[in-house]
Amino acid sequence: MKFRSIASGPRTRELRAGERRLAARTAHCERPDSMNFPAWRRPLTLMVAVMVFTASLVDFAWAADKNVNVVFIPKSRDQDFWVFMRDGVDRAIREERNIDLTWRGPAYNDHVDAQIQILQKYTVPAVDAIVLAPTDRARLMEPVRQAVAMGIKVVVVDSVLDGSDFSRFIGTDNYAAGKLAAAHMAGLLRGQGEVLILRTVAGSASTDQRASGFIDYLKKNAPKIRIVADEYGGGSRGKALHAAADLLNKNPRVDGIFAVNESVSDGMLRALRQAGLAGKKKFVGFDSTSFLLAGLEQHEIDGLIVQNPRQMGYLGLKAALGAVKNAPVESRTVFVDAVMVTLENYRKAEIQALLKP
Repeated sequence: MKFRSIASGPRTRELRAGERRLAARTAHCERPDSMNFPAWRRPLTLMVAVMVFTASLVDFAWAADKNVNVVFIPKSRDQDFWVFMRDGVDRAIREERNIDLTWRGPAYNDHVDAQIQILQKYTVPAVDAIVLAPTDRARLMEPVRQAVAMGIKVVVVDSVLDGSDFSRFIGTDNYAAGKLAAAHMAGLLRGQGEVLILRTVAGSASTDQRASGFIDYLKKNAPKIRIVADEYGGGSRGKALHAAADLLNKNPRVDGIFAVNESVSDGMLRALRQAGLAGKKKFVGFDSTSFLLAGLEQHEIDGLIVQNPRQMGYLGLKAALGAVKNAPVESRTVFVDAVMVTLENYRKAEIQALLKP
């Protein structure tokens, strides 16, 4: 199948233009290394200072109407999830119109070092706000603290971040979504059997919370369902495919499978097909792509937890703008709904609206 790029064509030109504007604004932030002037230059210095002060009054009036410079850093560039989120961001920009956007993320969601480097690159005075989907809840905490210390507002989306330096969090209640997946699995297995869990990357708060919700629900409500394997599959489809194939080889009699995000759901479905087991195991995945929806239609997937990344992107951009303007905040955490999509409901209009980029 073909995967869509989230930064191509007109959008690439838009990003490059935004980066040129950002570079120009950053250049104006440079200061001389020394302010030690000899005595004979002090009258001239005073005159210059008065001129600068007068100019700053004009600059202040301009600042009230200037564009807000926002940098959006997703987890990766290889998932449809971020295409949906970018749609929501673009909708917010069309409504506000005074936003300069830079969209830049790592290639895969296990490229934590690359995401940290991107965040540090844009931790400059010319940036007003950063919207971040952290690849690692712990390792991104210090770079975010540094950005906030510089006066940059930071909004976190999709996956929670340790610490409290950021302004707001907007995302799915992932623990509850994991419980929803477990309830569906318990029904499919009629309360008994063996299941395995395929996670993505250690340190990814959103996906680990889904796994925790899944495990806790089964322990409490379906104790006869036993979890026989719980492993990380990596941050790309290719890595997930290899991990899923290995899991199936080690656990050929497993009854049910839960995959915690788009890439590992993709890898697991491919591994099931290669092993001739597609449709023979109860399979609950997370997120949606045309490939996964085809699996649902062909009875190879029994349910997909589908989030609303469009709404996350929209609210995240709005929250960033509000933080820059110091607007009052009713709630620091905003949860966006997630739903279980099955063959029985996925043709409904409200579900279809979540599935199409």
